Amino acid sequence: MTTGITNAVSRLEGLIDTSIAAMRASASIDDKALADAKGRALLELSRLGHHRPQEDERLLEQVRRLREKLAVEEKLLMRRLEAARVISEIVTAAVLAEESDGTYEPRPPVTTGLESLQ
Repeated sequence: MTTGITNAVSRLEGLIDTSIAAMRASASIDDKALADAKGRALLELSRLGHHRPQEDERLLEQVRRLREKLAVEEKLLMRRLEAARVISEIVTAAVLAEESDGTYEPRPPVTTGLESLQ
């Protein structure tokens, strides 16, 4: 049973590695396909996890490594979300500035929003 869990953790680890590499390279990511694959891997792990293996040092090390990679992925995902938020603020400000004719208040200045990323 430990082999099944080890294989499932390896598959999940590979998916996380793919995600991290793509985000670090600023490559295009199919978020839905990756999320679906991670969901299937987690489902497999949860099914296998009911059968608690004996203390397996190799498996414990693999899980520690997976946790570290998940923390890295989380940081990269948070950066992507922050970048998306900044871009949406820039687009919103530009649209509002363009639509305002200055009748009721002066046109708002368009800012880049990049200040928050530094």
